[in-house]
Amino acid sequence: MEVIGDMARALVLRTNQVRLREEMDKLAVEVSTGFAKDPGQHLNGDLTGLQAIDRSLARLEAYRINTTEATFLTSSMQTTLDEIQTRSEIVSQTLISAELTPNGPLLKTMSEDAENALGQILNGLNRSVAGRFLFSGTATDRRAVQGIEDLLTDARASLAGATTMTDVETALDTFFGAGGTYETVTYEGSNTGISPLRLSETETANVDIRATDPVFREVLKPLIMATLATDASLGFSQDLQVEMLAASGRNLLGAQQNVVELRAGLGALEARVEETNTRNAAERTATSMARLDLVGVDQYETASRYESIRAQLESLYAITVRSQRLSLAEFL
Repeated sequence: MEVIGDMARALVLRTNQVRLREEMDKLAVEVSTGFAKDPGQHLNGDLTGLQAIDRSLARLEAYRINTTEATFLTSSMQTTLDEIQTRSEIVSQTLISAELTPNGPLLKTMSEDAENALGQILNGLNRSVAGRFLFSGTATDRRAVQGIEDLLTDARASLAGATTMTDVETALDTFFGAGGTYETVTYEGSNTGISPLRLSETETANVDIRATDPVFREVLKPLIMATLATDASLGFSQDLQVEMLAASGRNLLGAQQNVVELRAGLGALEARVEETNTRNAAERTATSMARLDLVGVDQYETASRYESIRAQLESLYAITVRSQRLSLAEFL
């Protein structure tokens, strides 16, 4: 009977140890997170409200990711458009003055300025941020347009044989028109735009701006005309060179209005994304507080309980050790 008593006592002590350790583990989690470890038990089995809140939080998190992406894309695009506008405005002022001092070296310098601006704008259209090309549509893994050398080679071929301003304009209109070389060869992105980003239940953001946009064609066309005006292989007369450079300057200046309008539309989208993000953040905060009300715990009270359980467990350990050392000699 004594053996049975010892075994029973050991079993009771071990059971209580396990129970107290499990309670300590649960309280430790609750102290560190501020939430009940077992929401079902905390809510007496009614998880309907908690599940609805968790679904809302998951949806708001998806919106947060989308608004972050939209902010990133629109900001990067706006930077590129600003660079395109600034560079093309500067070179347009230079080109317009071609008629004032029509001499060979100066005309050549103007063409070189136009070529530099063309290269910078192409680099802008091929801008990649975080491994994603901005103006390539859904083909975010590849550049939007060819490099300047390939573009000029194709443009030279289209201008070969032109002898008048009308010939030049017609050739470049065809080059940049629907189904022309720029659209089918120069542009290397996708003809499919990226899908609008869902920002909230009612708001989406369409950030589909591709290098095939008419705004970019209107900027690139006069720059190519000015770049190739003094190209020796095309053999344009000096009078035609002057005419091409001056016309390029006027056309480039006229294209600025469309660039401004594109930037304004993008700016309005940036503002809408920011407003939606603010509303989502407020809703996320309110929803998180509601979740805390449902399954949150008083961390001070929980910490006090943790210390109480720890003291009980230490006492139980001490009792267990003493019970294992009991003998008749010690009893007497």
